Amino acid sequence: MNELSHEILIRRAKFLSVIRNFFEERDYLEMDTPCLKSIPSMEPYLDPFLVHSPSRKERGYLITSPEYSLKEILSKGLEKIYEITHTFRSGEEGSPFHSAEFLMLEFYTVGMRLEGLIDFCTELLETLDSKFQSFGFQKNAIRKITVEEALREYAGCGISHEELNRVIKDRKLTGNPDEKRTYEDSFFLIFLNLVEKQLPEGRFTFLFQYPPELAALSQIENGFARRFELYFGNLELGNAFQELTDPEEQLSRFRSEQDLRKYLGKEIFPIDSGMERALREGIPNSCGISIGLDRLFLSILGGASLRETSPYYGKF
Repeated sequence: MNELSHEILIRRAKFLSVIRNFFEERDYLEMDTPCLKSIPSMEPYLDPFLVHSPSRKERGYLITSPEYSLKEILSKGLEKIYEITHTFRSGEEGSPFHSAEFLMLEFYTVGMRLEGLIDFCTELLETLDSKFQSFGFQKNAIRKITVEEALREYAGCGISHEELNRVIKDRKLTGNPDEKRTYEDSFFLIFLNLVEKQLPEGRFTFLFQYPPELAALSQIENGFARRFELYFGNLELGNAFQELTDPEEQLSRFRSEQDLRKYLGKEIFPIDSGMERALREGIPNSCGISIGLDRLFLSILGGASLRETSPYYGKF
C-alpha cells in the first residue's frame, strides 16, 4: 500500500462521503457488482489482469469497469443506479496519473440525454466544491467543445481519415505507412500527441461529438457518436455514453472488437453472456459515465501525482 498522510486519509473519506450523499439525495441506488469475472469486457485497447487459484482450476479477470454488470441491472428495471468500485487496468507504467488498481465511480440514469448528463456532472463538481473542498470551481469556466473543433484548433485538421493521415505525415508522428493504420490508430496518434496535451490547464473540458468509428457502446446520431469525455487540464477523468440499446448493432460491434483484438495480436474474448442477455431483454434508453475518482480527487487537491493521494499508486 502506498503510504498516505493522516490528513489525506481523512480527506479521501470525506470525498467519498460527499459523493455518496450526492447520489443518495437524488434517489440513486448504490450497487455492488463483482470485481472478478470469468469473461472481461471487450475493450480492444485495454488489457485486463488474469488471475487464478493456486491449483489453476479457478481463473478469471479483474474488471476494467463495472459497465456490463450495471447494464444487466438496468435491464431488470432499475432506473437510477451508481457504484463506487475497485477497477484494474495494466499499462502506463511510470505515469504519475495511472495505477494498476484504482477507484471508479460509474452511474446510469434511465431517460437522461447526453446534454442532461453534462449538466448532472457539472452539478456534482459544484457539490464537491461547496461540500468537500473549495477548489475555485466556476460553472461558466467549463469548456464544451466538439472533437472536430478541438482537432481544428490544436492539430489543424478535421476528423476524416485522410485529413488525420495528412497531419501525421506532415508532423512525422510515425514511420508506419497509412495503409497499416486503422482509423482509430490515426485518430489517437493525432489526439494524444497534438490535442490532449494542449487542453487548457486548470479548467474542466467536456469533449463531445466523437466520430462514429469511436462509438464503442454509444448511440450514433446525425453522423456522430453520442458520447463525451471529461478532462481537467489534459488529464482524462471520465468517459460517458448515450447508451446503445439495439442488441444486434451492439453484438455486431462486439464482433468487430474481437476482430480488432485479433489484428492487435491480443487475446480474443468471447461475448459476455450476461451482457448479451441484458441487451436482448432490453436495456432502456439511458446515459452512463465512468469517472476515475483518484484522478478527480488529485485534481481537486491540486496535486502532481497519484503518489500523493492514492493508496493504490506504485508497483506491486
